[in-house]
Amino acid sequence: MFNISFNSDELQDLEIRIINLVGGEVYKEDKKYFIGEYTKQINLSNYGKGVYFLEIETSSGIVNKKLVLQ
Repeated sequence: MFNISFNSDELQDLEIRIINLVGGEVYKEDKKYFIGEYTKQINLSNYGKGVYFLEIETSSGIVNKKLVLQ
């Protein structure tokens, strides 16, 4: 389990994805016209141990964070 939490100060479309090491999507969520605080708890217990990447794409760019599932 891990938590995602961030604030968006402007109205924008978001795409939140979790990607495995070979580029496969294991989670995807689209938020249209989003503004405010985003908080979500995601369970990856059905997936194998390893490295994953959290990618948050907005109109102004992409944020990537590495996740290590042990």
